[in-house]
Amino acid sequence: MSETVKVGVLGCGNVGGALVAIVTRDSELIAARTGVRLEVTRVAVRSTAKERQVPIPEDVLTHDAAGVVADPDVDVVVEVIGGIEPARTLILDALKAGKPVITANKELIANVGQELFEAAATAGVDLLFEAAVGGGIPLIRPLRESLAGERIVRVTGIVNGTTNFILTRMSEDGAAYAEALAEAQQLGYAERDPTADVEGFDAGAKAAILASIAFGARVVAGDVYREGISGITAADIAFAKRLGYVVKLLAIAERFDTGELAVRVHPAMVPVDHPLASVRDSFNAVFIEATQSAS
Repeated sequence: MSETVKVGVLGCGNVGGALVAIVTRDSELIAARTGVRLEVTRVAVRSTAKERQVPIPEDVLTHDAAGVVADPDVDVVVEVIGGIEPARTLILDALKAGKPVITANKELIANVGQELFEAAATAGVDLLFEAAVGGGIPLIRPLRESLAGERIVRVTGIVNGTTNFILTRMSEDGAAYAEALAEAQQLGYAERDPTADVEGFDAGAKAAILASIAFGARVVAGDVYREGISGITAADIAFAKRLGYVVKLLAIAERFDTGELAVRVHPAMVPVDHPLASVRDSFNAVFIEATQSAS
């Protein structure tokens, strides 16, 4: 017999709505594979009248996010609001109440993650954030657990799907930057205000998270050198192509022999035969390099 875990979700936009849909659709499959039956019992939203892609019963929807956290029937809290506040306060309250928290909030983890990790450790509950970097790529857990004994020297990757989509269209279709951005917005890859993506803020936050985990250091988003793609032109793309390169927005975190760290996000020319060059459209990919272990 499966154990039932009641889930409270904070936020029901693109990410939250997709989560509720998956839990609802695949409840039996998840229970069969894990022995845990997930049940979404409360969902906090800004507007209960808003039409949603997934139907949610009226008695599940609420304006009261703090009430979801405090609800004794909620076993696990999922935060997909985004931003620093009120997400930070809500997560701290959930942890203090002894409830595990799952978040996809890279801005939050990249800026006040240490405070949240300490609160989770004090409460003796989990704070999980795999979805904060790389989307569906299983990256955070391997870095924290499987590679904990390796001396990682560099993490390099494409961690922002919006900019990768834009650069793919510019490289493969000859589209101008503005044209490729407009297409990304039309398809829902880019927000109406795309600044966080195209100016590298999103990738910078993810780079800070990766560096913090990979190197056991305290790196926040403001520590990351950041340069976006809004200045990339068709001429830049064409010049790179003639030289045998493609242009990608890379997040790079590396540790030198001196122990110093460098964490940066910027457009880079990647050789066409490099695996990252073949990462197209809105997909992400990350490479982790470690020193060779002694045999």
